[in-house]
Amino acid sequence: GAGFIGSAVVRELLASTECRVVNVDCLTYAGNLETLDNIAGSKRYVFEQANICDADPVRRLFDK
Repeated sequence: GAGFIGSAVVRELLASTECRVVNVDCLTYAGNLETLDNIAGSKRYVFEQANICDADPVRRLFDK
């Protein structure tokens, strides 16, 4: 996510693991991509704007 907790989880995953992180957020009032500017260029990080409550966009992400 791009909110307070989600962005902290994304930063921690990238800092402490070798995981590839796909960050999904619909960027409502709480989402702020500026909190993730320092990792936006990481080859292990991808941001996708979507609502996780909408099945079709989420299904397409898993199909990639």
